[in-house]
Amino acid sequence: MALATAEASQVLKKKSPHHPDILAQCEDAPNCKTYDTGHGLMFQFKPGMEPGTADYAARFPNTTEHRTLIKRDTRTHVTFGETSINYGTTNPCGALHHCLYDYCHEGSCDSNICTVETKGLVRSGASLRPRSRLISFSSYGQHNGWSERNHYVDSVAAAASKGQKWDRHDWCIRTKEGDTCGTQWWGRQTNFISVNKFYNGNLRGFIQSSVAMDVNEGNCCATLAGALGAIAGAVNPIADGLFGLVNALCA
Repeated sequence: MALATAEASQVLKKKSPHHPDILAQCEDAPNCKTYDTGHGLMFQFKPGMEPGTADYAARFPNTTEHRTLIKRDTRTHVTFGETSINYGTTNPCGALHHCLYDYCHEGSCDSNICTVETKGLVRSGASLRPRSRLISFSSYGQHNGWSERNHYVDSVAAAASKGQKWDRHDWCIRTKEGDTCGTQWWGRQTNFISVNKFYNGNLRGFIQSSVAMDVNEGNCCATLAGALGAIAGAVNPIADGLFGLVNALCA
């Protein structure tokens, strides 16, 4: 994708969990801007152009005819971060749905961190025993109303359900009286997921979540390579095709 300026080209060289094509599309969009964060380069609506403003209403008229055009011409991107992390015994797509549903509201998301309890293992002498852990979710989004919020949250959960990896971990607590043993299954999924929509060269809305618990395992993109088609297919039917043409990417 050709960028309008040399400055925009420099933007794409910065670290970001988003795919470079999405950052390029934002740089070209008149109502979208990129900005630096501790998680890398992100994007959002330019001030005064976000959902709920007169500018947004003018770009996306709420008429039957225009809604049909928007559905037909909208381009949706599902982006996965490149890092795979351990979610412990918690289902990744379920945890993402819970935090996004509770922390994202009519037009945006709370800045507070959502935590979800999970289980892991810890070494103690000759024993490997279960322990409680917390997964942290930092969510951000700008979307047009409660109905769109629901569609975005459902789309993230549907996408995250594809490409999940489950690993078996056996444990034993060893005592003089004997051993107590069991098994845990740990879910692995990306540390970042975003769903965004562009229509006619304009940002229409997005929702995203960054996840943290353990150090990374490796390249999540390699794991997801064979699932990108299934990810796009899982999002496409949500809200009767509201997301238009869906493309799944990995940063």
